[in-house]
Amino acid sequence: MTQRNGFTFVELLIVIGIIGFLAAAILVAVDPIKRIQDSRNSQRWSDVNSVLNAVLKKQVDDRALYNGESSAPVITHAMYAQVIVADDTMIICNSAATRPGCNQTLDIAAANKNCVATLFDNDSVTTDDLDPTYMAELVTDPSSNSCGTGSGCLTEGDLGVGNSNSGYYIHRTVGNRIEIGACQPEQSATISVKR
Repeated sequence: MTQRNGFTFVELLIVIGIIGFLAAAILVAVDPIKRIQDSRNSQRWSDVNSVLNAVLKKQVDDRALYNGESSAPVITHAMYAQVIVADDTMIICNSAATRPGCNQTLDIAAANKNCVATLFDNDSVTTDDLDPTYMAELVTDPSSNSCGTGSGCLTEGDLGVGNSNSGYYIHRTVGNRIEIGACQPEQSATISVKR
């Protein structure tokens, strides 16, 4: 009597099933979409810290509160935040079509520019903005730069008029504490720093 070596069909199906289960578990554990969102949130953390450090350094150098551009200055308010923009032209806060999007509470009651604060612009006047001494260029939310129009991405409607919106906000409280945060962080995160 000869003995045959090999696997039966049932044994092969069991091994293929186990491999398929392990592959699915690894794919769920790695979750590439979550990793991309985590990396964008990490960039947001870096950005809010760099903006806050630039604002605080300018305040120390000037020995005064930093107010930003005169056309859209940083306001002091107990509740309202302002979206950081590089260009405040054509922004009207009480118009949904022209105000920038942000998940924060903005002052949108009147046809003013209190919903935005211009911190960095490209004009020749460097005394009222964060010139290259403090910040090389205004940071922008990583979703607005690279992810197009997919789910979770900032659209032009979210960004407001053109590319002027950074995707970050500034809030100066009544006690003159500065908070910088991300307007639309992913994975229900809260990204903000305050000093």
